[in-house]
Formats: sequence, C-alpha cells, structure tokens
Amino acid sequence: MIRLENISLGYDGRTLFDDASLHLKAGEAVALVGRNGAGKSSLLRVITAIEKPHSGRVLLDGKDIAALSAEERARLVAFVGTERVRIANLRCEDVVAIGRAPYTNWMGRLQSSDRAIVAHALQAVGMLHFAERTIDTLSDGECQRIMIARALAQQTPVIILDEPTAFLDIPTRHQICRLLGELAHREGKCILYSTHDTDAALPVCDRVAIIEEQHLYDVAAKEANVRISALFGL
Repeated sequence: MIRLENISLGYDGRTLFDDASLHLKAGEAVALVGRNGAGKSSLLRVITAIEKPHSGRVLLDGKDIAALSAEERARLVAFVGTERVRIANLRCEDVVAIGRAPYTNWMGRLQSSDRAIVAHALQAVGMLHFAERTIDTLSDGECQRIMIARALAQQTPVIILDEPTAFLDIPTRHQICRLLGELAHREGKCILYSTHDTDAALPVCDRVAIIEEQHLYDVAAKEANVRISALFGL
C-alpha cells in the first residue's frame, strides 16, 4: 500500500531521521511514536506530500506520491490534522461532506450517492444521530469522530492522522484508538497515526513505528512495550 524508501529528513542542520524505510499495508492500523521533536509530524507531512524529504521517496501502490497531482493525492490519502473545526451553525453532516470535494462536480454540488457516502461515514464512527447537530456544540471527542468521518467520506485507501488523541480525556483517547483499529480492519483502510498515548494505542493497533535516535523502527504491537522501554530508557 505505502512504502517509504530510504527517507532522510531534517531542518536547520539537524537530522530527524536518516535512511528510513517502512511498509504500510491495507487493513492495518499503525501507531507512530517518538519523543517530542523526533519528527513524527514531519514524517506524516512527507507521506502526504506536504513536505519533501531530503532524499528517498514515498510510493503508494508503486506510484511516487510526490509526482501525483493534488487531485490524485486527494483521492488516495486523507489527512486529519490537530485542528478542531468549531464554526458556529455548521452542521456535522456538512463538515463530513467536505470529504467529498475531490469527487463533486465543478459547482461542488453533492449527488445522492455522495450523501449516502456521508451517511455511511457518520455511521461508521457512531455519529449518524449527530448529523444535524452543529459542530460547535460537540465535545472534543465527538468533534474528533466527525473529523475521522470526513476522512472516511473522502474514500481514500489511506488515512493519516496527526495526534488524533491530543487534548482528549483518558477514556476518549482509548475510544478513538479503538475506533481507528476497527476502521482499519472493517473498512480495509491503511491507517497511520502519530501519538503519545501508547497505553491507548498499543492494545488496539497492529504495528508500531518508532522514531528514536534518527532511526525508524517497525515493531509488532505485542513487542512494542519492551522495545519502547528499551529505546527510551523507561
């Protein structure tokens, strides 16, 4: 699905990681962990072609993602950032419908098929009954589910999330990580998300990518606790 080949990245004379390689498969949820400033967000920006690596390339189904047009990328990779949409009077259904932008006609008008996809995305994250609610009335956890639904509505094989559990309470962090694992398995998505919440992520993800000392390690989830403790000196 996604293959990172010999990626090197850094800034201001500092190397974040060097010669990093990783293979992400369909139907898997992978947690990306590392210290603050290790390069987690930078790596996600490289994968989504927002940022270019110093060397190496990212392949999606054998295609160099940097060589694809913005429209082509929008149909292959959905990105959920750390921002929270809090626009008054904007319905949840309308927020999720933004995910259909790569497919709507030049006027941006939704067809009946688009609306069915939006409804499915809301249902998949347990938020269909919130469709008519306005986004500014939701809790942080509910808002994050809507952002995930927007990514699902984009109908991409790959979903990338940057710190999806940030600013959430402990029970909600576990719920969001569990939801991402379920979506990867049920919807056949390749899901990669950065996180500091290893307690919530490790029990429900398939693998863990660890950035430490300019290296990227690919570890099975069941082995991750030991590896994380050894790498970070815990």
